[in-house]
Amino acid sequence: MPTAFDVRALSSTVRIELDDTLNSEERESIRSDWVDLIVDELDAPAITLRGSVGRTPAEAKDGDVKSITLRSAEELAERLMSEITVGAISGLSGQALMLHASAVALDDGRVIGFVGPSGRGKTTASQALGRAHDYVTDETLAVRPDGSVVPYPKPLSIGLRPEPKRAQPASALGMRPTVADDLRLAAIVLLDRRGDVDQPYVETVGLVDALRDLVPQTSYLAALDRPLRVLAELVASTGGVRRVVYAEADTLPGLLDDILATEQPGQPTLSDVVAAYRRDCDCFAQLLPGAPILTEDPVGAMVRPGSYQRSNQTDALMVDDQLVVLLRYDVFVLEGLGPIVWLAADLLLEDELLQVVLRQLPEGVDPAAAVSAALSQLVDAGLLFRRNALRRREPEPETPSEPVVEPAPELA
Repeated sequence: MPTAFDVRALSSTVRIELDDTLNSEERESIRSDWVDLIVDELDAPAITLRGSVGRTPAEAKDGDVKSITLRSAEELAERLMSEITVGAISGLSGQALMLHASAVALDDGRVIGFVGPSGRGKTTASQALGRAHDYVTDETLAVRPDGSVVPYPKPLSIGLRPEPKRAQPASALGMRPTVADDLRLAAIVLLDRRGDVDQPYVETVGLVDALRDLVPQTSYLAALDRPLRVLAELVASTGGVRRVVYAEADTLPGLLDDILATEQPGQPTLSDVVAAYRRDCDCFAQLLPGAPILTEDPVGAMVRPGSYQRSNQTDALMVDDQLVVLLRYDVFVLEGLGPIVWLAADLLLEDELLQVVLRQLPEGVDPAAAVSAALSQLVDAGLLFRRNALRRREPEPETPSEPVVEPAPELA
C-alpha cells in the first residue's frame, strides 16, 4: 500500500509519495528519516515527490510534481533528501541568504553557523554541538536580511562516498530540537579542519577574505537584491567572520565561548562598507545605496567600436581601497587602478579611460601602460568586454510581446 507524508522544509511543505515498488519496511524507513519534520498540512504542498524502485532509473516532472525511479530504496532515500533540500532552498530564493552551513542555537536564540564545503565537517560539527545546544541544521542555514534564521533540522547525512549516505533523524541521535521562537544569527564561522592541529583555535577573517570564502558557499545568492551588501551587512552585524582551525569535532563545543567573545579589530561598520568615495572619478557614486550600477547601454548612447563596457555583474561593493565584484557566482577583488577603470568603463575608449585615471597614478608610473594592463586583466577575467560594432541603442517598447534574449558579448 502506498505511503504519503508531508515534510516542513524551511518555509515550504513537501509531500513524499512512495508506491508499492518499495516494500513496507523500505517505505517506513524513509518515512522515519523525516519523523522530526513531518507535519499535518491542510494546504496543498509546494512540491510533491513521487518515489519508486525499478530496474531502469527515470525521472519526470509535471508542474510541481516530480516522479523519481531509482534502482534501490537506499539510492531513492538519498535522492529524496537532496530533492527536498533543493525544493526548500528554491522556496526561499530571493528572500534569504542560504549558506552551506551547519548551525546550532543557544538557549536565548542566538545562532552560530559553521560554513564550509563538503568534507570540512559540517555534519560531524552538528552532532558534536547538537547534543548540548539546539540543532538548527546540518547543511543549509537560511538567514533573512534582517538576521532572523529559518530552522531546517533535517536528517543528518551520515556515511562516506562512494557509498550512499544514510539519513538519521536528529532525535534518534540524541540531539536537541530547536525550541526558541526568535532565532537570530550571532556568529558566522568558517570551518577549517586540519589533521595536524594539536590545539584548536579561533582566528579573525577580514571582510574581503570573508566575502571571497563565503560567496562560493551559498545558494541562490544572485536572487537577492544587492547580495554583496546583504552578506556584508550580516557579517558586520555579527562582529565579523571567525575561522575555527581544528582536527576533531569533539573539540568544537569548548570553542563556543571563544567564538562569541572573539573581538574583531578593524572590522568595518556598514557605513564603512558602502561608502561615498570622494575621488576624481565620480563613477564611485554608483556604489551608494539606491544607485544601481548600470549594465546596459544608456538609451540613445552611441556605442563605438573599441569602447569598453562592464559585463552584467550581479553586485559590487567597495571595502577600503578594494572593489569586490560579484559576477554571477564568482567573486573578484580589484585593487589599484582596477576599481577606477572598471567603474568608469561606460562605453569609453582606452584614451578616454586614460584621462579618467591620470590623476590617480603615483609618480614614475607609465599611465598608458598601466591602463592598458588593467584593461587586459579585466577583459581576461570577463569583467569587461570590448564592443566591436557601431550602433545606437534604441528605447525598448513599453510592452514587448515577448522577452528578447541578447547574445553573449564577444571579447576582443
